[in-house]
Amino acid sequence: MRIIAGQYRRRLLDFPRNDPDLRPTKDLLKEALFSIIGARIVNAKFLDLFAGSGSIGLEALSRGAAEAVFIDQNVKYIYANIEKLGCANARVYRNKADRALEILGAKKENFEIIYLDPPYQKDLLAVSLKNVCRFGILKKGGLLIAETARKCILPPEFKAADERIYGSAKIIFLEQ
Repeated sequence: MRIIAGQYRRRLLDFPRNDPDLRPTKDLLKEALFSIIGARIVNAKFLDLFAGSGSIGLEALSRGAAEAVFIDQNVKYIYANIEKLGCANARVYRNKADRALEILGAKKENFEIIYLDPPYQKDLLAVSLKNVCRFGILKKGGLLIAETARKCILPPEFKAADERIYGSAKIIFLEQ
């Protein structure tokens, strides 16, 4: 697994190949995601929820995000990769997603881009989307993006502005 473009381009990231709880985002999907986001990433505050190894948030930093916040229950590889790249503009919360979102909301934090990649086999997408809205951490006009299984269906209160399918995965750009 590697950083595709930007300041840290071609740098390899640590990732456990035998951990069933971690599923790396494929380069094709990552390239498409950042191609769609485009220049909006520059100077953005980026939240990587269910960050895993941190590869999406680190890609955002590499491409010019002002700051990336990483949330996951297992942060070992996130810390290792941040250190490996020497990122000073990264923060990590070792916590469950709902609790971390509550903390960010209490701190009145706002993000231009929020990326959620919950485990496919667990039903965490709906509750996570609701909590992002409930705690008011997405700036007005910001991007809310979810990586899901191809067959995933959004809760009825959310509307997809765009969906892209890449193999067994899907990227959903959301509207409220």
